[in-house]
Amino acid sequence: MVFLDPKTDIVFKKLFGDSAYKNIAISFLNSILNRKESEIIVDVVMNDPHNFPETLALISPEELKLKSSVVDVRCTDQANRRYIVEMQVIRQEDYLERAQYYSALGLARQLRSRSEYEELEPVIFVGVLDFAILKNPRYLSHHLILDKDTYEHEFKHLELHIIELKKFNKKIEELTALSDKWIYFLQNAEDLQTIPDALNNPDMQDAFQILNKNSWSLEQLELYDRTLDEIRLQKSRIRHSREGGLTEGEAKGLAKGKAEGKLEEKINIAKQLLAFHDVATISQITGLSAKEVEELKNNTRV
Repeated sequence: MVFLDPKTDIVFKKLFGDSAYKNIAISFLNSILNRKESEIIVDVVMNDPHNFPETLALISPEELKLKSSVVDVRCTDQANRRYIVEMQVIRQEDYLERAQYYSALGLARQLRSRSEYEELEPVIFVGVLDFAILKNPRYLSHHLILDKDTYEHEFKHLELHIIELKKFNKKIEELTALSDKWIYFLQNAEDLQTIPDALNNPDMQDAFQILNKNSWSLEQLELYDRTLDEIRLQKSRIRHSREGGLTEGEAKGLAKGKAEGKLEEKINIAKQLLAFHDVATISQITGLSAKEVEELKNNTRV
């Protein structure tokens, strides 16, 4: 059998975000979080049932560039705790700051205008990184808000759990804990031809079935290949940039991409403001010329 890389966007989301296979997410989360018996996850509801792009038409080139770097799956368990499971392929130096911000947003966005703070439910963030970023040597680390002196865990609404795949070096015969088996699976599945006995339990069998190339349509495989290609391109750009080895063409390409991204952002903001402000005001806010805003207004249905 040929298995796809579980670290890529569409495969990761199919693994952990498909309601038909929610047993996979439950098994993974219970093993990684090492919950007490009273906190074991027995059921989850996928918060975004449409997070798996079935066709190329559903994903733009711009989205592909973003999704090849960051992908998340969101679900809620039977105790209404919220989970964010994220795969990060491309190294981000500010990843830890972003993870905290992202988790805090997951908490803050629960409240509506008339909601009370007591209605907030815990947010548990699980980040799977295809690189090492923390100073400690552990490949799986758990981060809670604790009292500095007593280590009491009173602030219970935010947790961050980080898996650094590059630090994991266990061999198949050394796997005993289920968490290690899932980490080994994420790190090595694409290099396997058969399901090892150590990983041959019902939930992981389902996971391998999802990874089986023969279960994917040609259009899905084309999207998968495009995602892999974008990851390789991004890693190459970063490597050349760090080495100071960007060619003139690559440097121009990067500059052009950044400029196009900024212009697209300005246009999107302007579109949102058209219903509320005049052309001059929108021009001042976005930096677009009055002529550009006027053309946008004529071509946009408000």
